[in-house]
Amino acid sequence: MAAIGQETKFRVEGMDCASCASKIDTLVRRMPGVQDVNVSISAGTLTVLHTSESNLDVIERKVTGLGYAVASLTAKSGAPASDQLADHDHRTHSHDKKLAGLHGNDDAPMSGPWWNSAKGRLTIASGVALAVAFAVHYMWPATDPWAFIAAMLLGLVSIARRAVMAAVAGIPFTIEMLMTVAAVGAVIIGAGEEAATVVLLFLIGELLEGV
Repeated sequence: MAAIGQETKFRVEGMDCASCASKIDTLVRRMPGVQDVNVSISAGTLTVLHTSESNLDVIERKVTGLGYAVASLTAKSGAPASDQLADHDHRTHSHDKKLAGLHGNDDAPMSGPWWNSAKGRLTIASGVALAVAFAVHYMWPATDPWAFIAAMLLGLVSIARRAVMAAVAGIPFTIEMLMTVAAVGAVIIGAGEEAATVVLLFLIGELLEGV
């Protein structure tokens, strides 16, 4: 007879696209004791049906390892969930700063205009860098393709970090990994201009998903 499961819900900040939800779903389903997983992009929540075999702290750490800020919405040890969440929120401020180094904090939720978000700033910076690269290319052709490579790296670093973190978590085949391989491959064959342009378009697409 199958063990009776219990439900635990987490708040996940920065999950604003289908691929984000898919990565989290795949990761959590592989963990011991997990019976079912429901990821809601609109609500920003992860609901896990699990047995006592599951280690909730490990689940939280694994999802955090993908670059998302995670807080339990379910009470532990009899403590009210609201109290636990409030306490976790205080710790999340410093935790989000750590995520900024891992994820570029570019998946942080937009609480204001898109251009004030970390993802918006990164996209704008990449666009400006690409425009400067084109200007440099026409004014000083000898610098080609280094200006385009620099513009590409500005946007690709964040994408590549997410690809690596997902691969370490056991999910190597992600859109971020595909973009990283494609951009690096384009540079290798001498298409730095195209690589920088594609990276910018990818960032714009991600930004639009969260607007």
